[in-house]
Amino acid sequence: MQPTVVMAESSDIYHDYRVQKEANSLADDGWRVTVYGFRATRERPAELPGRFALTTLFMAPRSRRRLRDLSIVVNTLLINLRLLFVRAHVYHAHNTMFLVGMWLAARLHGGKFVYDAHEVQWEHGRALATLERLFIRRADAVINVSPGRAEVMADRFGLRRNTITIVSNYPVVDTAQPPRTYHTPTGPIRLIYSGGYDLGSNRLDLLLRAMTEVSDTELHLVAFGYRDSEAVLKRLAVELDLAERVVFHSLVRPDEVMDTVAGYDVAVNMLTNPQNHLSIRHSSVNKMYEYMAAGMPTLCSDLDSFVAEFVEPGAAWAVDATRAEDIARGLRAVVDARAHLADMSARAQELAHSRFNWATQEAELRDLYGRLREGGA
Repeated sequence: MQPTVVMAESSDIYHDYRVQKEANSLADDGWRVTVYGFRATRERPAELPGRFALTTLFMAPRSRRRLRDLSIVVNTLLINLRLLFVRAHVYHAHNTMFLVGMWLAARLHGGKFVYDAHEVQWEHGRALATLERLFIRRADAVINVSPGRAEVMADRFGLRRNTITIVSNYPVVDTAQPPRTYHTPTGPIRLIYSGGYDLGSNRLDLLLRAMTEVSDTELHLVAFGYRDSEAVLKRLAVELDLAERVVFHSLVRPDEVMDTVAGYDVAVNMLTNPQNHLSIRHSSVNKMYEYMAAGMPTLCSDLDSFVAEFVEPGAAWAVDATRAEDIARGLRAVVDARAHLADMSARAQELAHSRFNWATQEAELRDLYGRLREGGA
């Protein structure tokens, strides 16, 4: 009998690369995979994002915050209820919102219960923290996204660190393909930011202020802002007379991100940690790994993990992203290093091919599922 797994995630599955990678890896390993989640469009896209069955419910747009919050609550309840009637060998919750339904379904149907705890949920509210505390020790297996977060989780919940499987959110990289050719820019340096952002922690607003001091730069965003961040950033671009140098592009599918990013000159990420959050201190930011895979020299904030993983190996510059003047210093360094960007691109791709690629993480996921299939964890 073919083994079955059901997954659930409260994001737009069509743009959730982690869920897609895990589901596809398990499908390729012989599992029949069904995923439940949300979508951001009223109509279901005609093309499925992977080799798995998919059921999605519409959630309202970010511009209608109260309606969006209500739609998320209703969708979550509906999916949790639906899970009770789904028979599977493994029930895989990608966040706390589906812990109740997944655990109950596993108990009802004699399946294994997996908690994919790749967020630091207790930093997102008391309700999520309570759900995690109630169910994490009931899980047959726990997954986390980085060793640092796993250590903190083990200490908090009294788990043995070696019982937490690390599956980092690295991109799919075809290591058999030759390195991308980096074209040294001859005009303005075209900066690219990809992914979600919150101006409370990712100081793209200060990057815009720094750009007023360094004219030979443009910023392109294939991104979305949480809450009102995008609207604030658009207003600021106009106020600073940067409307022609700051360009907002539409989102692309997860499998198109790296090719899109590779069409620019230098990637940026101004992530900061104003509240000393563990989720940022032990960051595992998928967009940074995508930058490396795309061969992008990167200007980033000076978070310890960014410095260790990207700056010290020579693929990035670090700045104090809480100070516009230091970001401007970094921008000048980028412009002055124009002739050396190709070398940094080669270092970025080397990191992606040797370390930051999904194949290394897929092996961990498949090994865990092999043990679950045999009755262990």
